[in-house]
Amino acid sequence: MRRWTGFVIALIFSTATTWSANDSSRCHAFINYDFIWTLEMIPDRAGGATPILNIVTLRPGEWDLRPEQIHLFNSRGLEAEIDRFSIETGEEPYLTHFLKVHGDSFIGLDLVGDFQGFEEVENVSVDLGDVRYVLQPVDCLDFEVLVDRVNLVNFDSPDVREDYTVLGIELIGSIEPRRY
Repeated sequence: MRRWTGFVIALIFSTATTWSANDSSRCHAFINYDFIWTLEMIPDRAGGATPILNIVTLRPGEWDLRPEQIHLFNSRGLEAEIDRFSIETGEEPYLTHFLKVHGDSFIGLDLVGDFQGFEEVENVSVDLGDVRYVLQPVDCLDFEVLVDRVNLVNFDSPDVREDYTVLGIELIGSIEPRRY
């Protein structure tokens, strides 16, 4: 019993293990002090997957987001075609080709398109404003631990850096200039 307790404590306080940019995964994340992006590919029975994208904005602002600004590449270098966003409403999902991302907020959405052969993806990036956010592939067990930690962050805090430190949340992913 004591050995399992040590394992659980080590798992809880371990930092998220990231993989090199050439590895495929069902789970990807980007975290800095302004944005948190997570993407998880949920497999379906037909051999494809449904990508679930979560966006947390930690600064004021407003940005337009369209499906063509999200890039998912599989291990063969093929890019998924994303047609629209699906947002749960409690009844019928709301489908849209456009989303206004507001600062100091969060939203979760499904990506709708053809994801046959995209059960795992190698590269994930999101273009927002003049910036390309490159998500890092993460082992899915580490991803779940990371998501649990992010859920504990006090987003009303004037500076989330202290929460990140206390919760052991590391900055992951990278930022590049947007490619038009």
